[in-house]
Amino acid sequence: MPVLIDHLERRLGRLTNGWKGAAREGLPTVNVACFTGGVFTGTTCYATVGLSRVPLHHPGSDGHLFLEFIAAEHGPDDVSRSMFPRALEFVASRCLDTREAVLRGDVIPLPENLVRGSRFTSLYAALPVYYDADFKSVVVENGDAVAVAWLVGITSGEAQFIADRGWGQFEEELLKHDPDLMDMNREAIV
Repeated sequence: MPVLIDHLERRLGRLTNGWKGAAREGLPTVNVACFTGGVFTGTTCYATVGLSRVPLHHPGSDGHLFLEFIAAEHGPDDVSRSMFPRALEFVASRCLDTREAVLRGDVIPLPENLVRGSRFTSLYAALPVYYDADFKSVVVENGDAVAVAWLVGITSGEAQFIADRGWGQFEEELLKHDPDLMDMNREAIV
């Protein structure tokens, strides 16, 4: 079993489903995998698989990094109704197009067709703090260290708060209110 898949399955659960990403000339295909039965009962998790084969850069940084994204939610009974598989594919595609990484504190506005019917209009890049400390990165077969970024659904008000006050202040609000970030019906914290 590939190291990345084993790393994900030990926390997120068994890989049960997947969506094949769009093929791009000269680039690896980035798929989205679905996991169930992980460390959080009743939770469905999603992860990109393949993005880490492309080195990404972040403005203001000299180096590059290898990255995969995860997202998680309670339920749903029908994963085809979840926004996360399409949202993860959207963010991964954007990273491939720009070759820019998404780092902790970044906010990614989602296209309206992805968020229709959801209170969450953007994704917030966070450390995967609900999981053990070793989950945030893994060294894969070729020796690359791959970072795991957790993309959390946020409301337009929360996105505006981050734009106005910064991600550090937002994370202080998260600590103060301690919302369940896997609850797709949670109340906005700001």
